[in-house]
Amino acid sequence: MTKAFFLRGANYARYDLDDDRVDDGYPKSISVGWSGIEGTGFESDVDTAVELGDRKLYFFKGSSYLRIDEDQLAVDGEVRDIGGAWGGFSAAGFSDALDAAVNWRNGKAYFFRGDSYIRYDIAGDSVDGGAASPIAGNWPGFSEAGFTDGIEGAFLSDSGKAYFFRGGSYLRYDVVGGHVDDGYPRPVSGNWPGMDEAGFSGAVDAAWTAAGASTPVTPAGSQLTAGDHVWYFNGRTSTAPDIPRTTWFPGSTGPTDYGGHGKEIFQFVVHADGTIFRGQPHMRGMPGTFAWLNNNPGNITGGPGGPDYGQYQGKFNWHNFLIFPTRDAGYNAIAKFLQTASCPNRGPYRNLSIFDAFGCYAPASDGNDPAAYAQSVADAAGVPTSTLVGDLNEDRMRLMQDKIAEVEGTVPGDILTADSAELPEEIRSRL
Repeated sequence: MTKAFFLRGANYARYDLDDDRVDDGYPKSISVGWSGIEGTGFESDVDTAVELGDRKLYFFKGSSYLRIDEDQLAVDGEVRDIGGAWGGFSAAGFSDALDAAVNWRNGKAYFFRGDSYIRYDIAGDSVDGGAASPIAGNWPGFSEAGFTDGIEGAFLSDSGKAYFFRGGSYLRYDVVGGHVDDGYPRPVSGNWPGMDEAGFSGAVDAAWTAAGASTPVTPAGSQLTAGDHVWYFNGRTSTAPDIPRTTWFPGSTGPTDYGGHGKEIFQFVVHADGTIFRGQPHMRGMPGTFAWLNNNPGNITGGPGGPDYGQYQGKFNWHNFLIFPTRDAGYNAIAKFLQTASCPNRGPYRNLSIFDAFGCYAPASDGNDPAAYAQSVADAAGVPTSTLVGDLNEDRMRLMQDKIAEVEGTVPGDILTADSAELPEEIRSRL
């Protein structure tokens, strides 16, 4: 059951997105909701909040932030400066105040301040591009809705829609389509049952959902089904999108610091044919990349409620990579994606040149060289990079698919079954 949370002043409300109403007994005091928060300065008037998928919730206020452990519902550490802990925020001018934040569940989070925003790479702890961009012109429909300044809160739902709040109004944004849905903005009052009574139909201070809880991954300890993935280390398991680094390796100083145990960590992916793929996708040069584990040679990403490319529905790996039942299904999905999907702010891939398409398919912000990528796939297909994706015939598209699989790095790992001696008992017992 998915919950959204709203802060206003010294209180918070919990909203049941499935039942579409504020839960009974709310609002409650922020100090009651999370132990240890009293005396930190975060008991009221929080600027914004975001959950980054690691079961840690972050409250921001002025130039400071506070981390909360969601499993313990308790403060986790001291109040710290934003500028000294969040990579790139100072340089982007986002270290002394924030208005809103939202986890996009694809390895990125967006932070808003005034009329500007930044895109934050969660694993890389860095601001993409290093600078802020204006909301106007970059978020289709926001200008028409009057949401180019002063956004107060935002969250992403499991339906593939994002909700943004400002001054008692809200808009619904279609993540896949990259646009504000028709008929928005609308008033919170009358559209969010119970918010009036709770005193939350006007301005809000923050809004979020617990991304780790609402992303459709298998809860720890439950039965594993086709399409599920599991991280494994020394008897410990996790179905979170990323390795629970700070929990497994206290004192870890960065996204690739596994306390010297990186080669002892494995990921297992369960497939419908009874096989279990094993690899080490977090380690450069090691067998079993994400593209292989997921039967996804194009490393296509998606989200809840996204298009059906033949993947296991509702199952996602790190970076929201789709997981497919067979390699052929994942291979065929590359062509289907390029023929039917759209690049945000640029339109359908099929209407773009190969050069422009791969600037979106493999953006530089993800560590790619899109110009080189475009040149390599165009050369493989025997066409110039100016060729429209939609003009590629089936044979040339297949040549391009082969090159994409090569570039993405489909490095095989191990294929196991439920009775394989190498399969840890902690995973075997859940099959």
